[in-house]
Amino acid sequence: MKAHTFDRLYITFPFSPQKPPFCRALFFLSSYYKIQERKKQPPRKPLPHHRESPPPSSPAVVTTTIIFQTMPGPFYFLSRKKPTSLPFKDYYENWFNTLKNTLLPLLRQSLSSPSPSLLPFRRDLLLQHFLFYYDSLDQAAAVDVSQILFPSWRNSLETPFLFLGDLHPYLFTNLLRSFIDAANNNKTQNPESLDKPYQVLAAWINPPEKLILRIEQIECGLRLMVPPLISRVRKVQAAFIRKVAEKWDSNEGFKKKGIREAVKAEMEEMLDVLMGANRLRRSVIIEIVNATNVYQGALFLEGLAQFLVGFKDTALVGEFRRWKMMMMMDINGGGTHWGF
Repeated sequence: MKAHTFDRLYITFPFSPQKPPFCRALFFLSSYYKIQERKKQPPRKPLPHHRESPPPSSPAVVTTTIIFQTMPGPFYFLSRKKPTSLPFKDYYENWFNTLKNTLLPLLRQSLSSPSPSLLPFRRDLLLQHFLFYYDSLDQAAAVDVSQILFPSWRNSLETPFLFLGDLHPYLFTNLLRSFIDAANNNKTQNPESLDKPYQVLAAWINPPEKLILRIEQIECGLRLMVPPLISRVRKVQAAFIRKVAEKWDSNEGFKKKGIREAVKAEMEEMLDVLMGANRLRRSVIIEIVNATNVYQGALFLEGLAQFLVGFKDTALVGEFRRWKMMMMMDINGGGTHWGF
C-alpha cells in the first residue's frame, strides 16, 4: 500500500503498475482537498524502492477523511468555545478551482473530441466531484451547521438559487428541461458548436419517451419531498422563537442558558433537515445521470458546472450589484441614476 498524508486528509490506495492512469486519476481527483499547512510531524516515509502491489483482482480504492473546523456562526457569542480559523469556505474555494480549472476543461475536451473513449470516465470524475462536495457539506454541517445555513462564501447573485445552504434541487431538473427545450425549439445552431461530434450536437434532439417519463417521475418526487423540508424548517423556527420568548423574562444568567439550549436544539434539528436536503440533491443528480446516455449525462454535468462558474464572473456580479442599487434607489424614490 502506498499512503499519502496531507494536513487533515488521509488517502490510501493500492498502486498497481498495471493500472497507473486510473490510480493517478483517483489521486488527482482527491488532490483538491489539500490544505496549505502541513502537520508538525510529517508521516513516516515508505522504505526506498519498496512498492507493495495489490492482488491482481483487487480494484484501486480511495478513502478520504476530511476534518472541518468551524467559523464564527451567528450565535457564537452564546458559546464558550473559541471559533477556530479554518471555515468550510476554504474547502469550497479549492473544490471550485478544481471544478473550473481542471475537471470542466477535461470534460469539454472529450465532448469536442471525435473519439469518445475518455468521455464516460471524465463524466464520472465530474459526477464524483459533485457527490464528494455534498458528502463534505454534511461533514462540515455536523461540526457547525450555522456556517452552511448562512454561507458567507456565496455572493448576491447565488443567494436567490439557494435552498438550505446550497442549490435548490428544482434547479437540476429545470436545467435538464432547458437543454431539451432549446434543442427542439431553436432551429439555428450555435457556430461555436459546429466543431463538436454529431452525437453531442444531436444529444437532446427528439429525446426518447423513456427519458421524458423519467424526468417527470423525478419532478414528481421533488414536489412530494421539498414541501415537507420547508414545513420542518418553519416548525423548527417556531419552536425556537417560542422557547426564547419563554426564557426572556428570566434573570440574565438563566436567560442566556435558556437561549443557548434553544439554539442547540434548533441547530440539531436544522442539521437533520439540511442533511435531508443534501440527500435529495445527491439523489436527483445521480438519477439524471443514470437516466441519460453518456453524451446527455456529460452535457448535463457540464451545464451544471458552468452554472456555478458563471456565478463567479466578476463582470456579471458587478452588473447585478449595480442593477440592485438602481432598483433600491427607485424604490426609495430618490437619488441619481448615474446616467444608465
